[in-house]
Amino acid sequence: MPHPQFEAVNLISDPVHGYIELTKRLTPDQSARAGLPDEDVAEEDLLDTQWLQRLRRISQLQSARWVFPSAEHSRFVHGLGVMHEAGLWGRALYPTLRDVLHQGTLAEGEASEHPIPSEALVVETLRVAGLLHDVGHGPFAHFFDEHVLSRWPAPPHPSRDPRKRLTHEDLSQAIIERELGTLILGLRRAPSVDPERAAFAAGERIDPRWVSFLVSKPPLADPGMPLWVRRLQPLFSGIFTVDNLDYVRRDALITGVASGPIDAERLRRYAFISDRGLALYEPGLGALEMFLTARLFMYNTVYFHRTVRAIDLDLAEAFGPAFEAVFGDRNPLEALGDYAMLDEYALLHQAALWARGERLDEHPLPGSGCVTPRVAELWKGILLRRPTWHAVREVRHDSRAEAARERVTEELRRDLGPLLEADPDGYRFDLADADARPQNPLLDEGKLLVLLRDGSLDMAPLGELLERLPAVVTVGRVYARSGQ
Repeated sequence: MPHPQFEAVNLISDPVHGYIELTKRLTPDQSARAGLPDEDVAEEDLLDTQWLQRLRRISQLQSARWVFPSAEHSRFVHGLGVMHEAGLWGRALYPTLRDVLHQGTLAEGEASEHPIPSEALVVETLRVAGLLHDVGHGPFAHFFDEHVLSRWPAPPHPSRDPRKRLTHEDLSQAIIERELGTLILGLRRAPSVDPERAAFAAGERIDPRWVSFLVSKPPLADPGMPLWVRRLQPLFSGIFTVDNLDYVRRDALITGVASGPIDAERLRRYAFISDRGLALYEPGLGALEMFLTARLFMYNTVYFHRTVRAIDLDLAEAFGPAFEAVFGDRNPLEALGDYAMLDEYALLHQAALWARGERLDEHPLPGSGCVTPRVAELWKGILLRRPTWHAVREVRHDSRAEAARERVTEELRRDLGPLLEADPDGYRFDLADADARPQNPLLDEGKLLVLLRDGSLDMAPLGELLERLPAVVTVGRVYARSGQ
């Protein structure tokens, strides 16, 4: 008879992490032999939902796969990687998180508002958030956010800028709470060979709102959340996250780009929870600098590649009409059932028909499945990797964001301004920049503190590191239409 540890967990082979664990649902007899509580739900049940399986059909690198032929990985495998990374961080941080919570409880007295969670509850909450952080993505991922979802306002929240537009994170939050909440509430353990470290404490369960809170972008402020959930929020929205610790390594590996080493284990070993939030012991700063440098290199080399951006210029014109053709003019947040069926396979199948001259209409109606001949021609060029645009001039500056944008814009307009003004349909100005840091990292108390060797907590070393790095890359290009 198999040992219970083999019945309780499946192993998934992964090129980045080696083996990723996934809990399997146990029968009452198996649970008893494994020394675990009875359960009706395991991680495999979440993985087998339409929402998670749909992510197999959402590409991780959207238009970059037309430039890097091996970049055919999906948001599904990335989600598994983030789940695994989040679990590792949960195990690593739990001892100091528990100590801080315990000291806070002693200071507060017996009337602590939230009990100290078990290690398994913390680990599993982080794992579920990692697995589901991208569950709301639409076709072409971030491009879908910028060119479709931004038409609608984000759901209101007291801590949110009322001008914020709808994003895939908002959809992820809705899916987590409305569609997957029952399954999340049914989870009772995290993967571990030790039953005491695997099982939640009696009466514990994951509140889907905790998961929703963790995946929010920009991060929400909610004093009603348990303190331990708030303390762990920077793992999903800080200067480094379980998300980008997976995608930088995964995208580099799958594209074949040598971004340089990333020592995620060293970061974990030197990270801890202080009474003021997430902190890093000073010897870990080198690993942080290594990671930020690799992330910036990926923006320079892959995400801002000149042909990737050229394809995006065509997509910017073709994407909105394509979405309306297959989904209508509805807000996906108000039609989640139909949104579950919207993926890149469905969109690209229609695009192939349009490219062949089928289902064309000079005045298509939303939801009719038809697009104009112009949109069809654009999709044909995208599918055949024949973008309408090609770069004729490029300027790069590595400096602080606003200054770099002004310098790049000024230099390009000085050289090619007359062309842009004389033939606006024949030339396009494209500006892209990325900051390897969060916004105002030194002003956000508790985002990432540094424990110095003398035992003091300070943010100054982080500021010095960020000042030393060329943390912002700004790329400006002028593109001309084919034939120009």
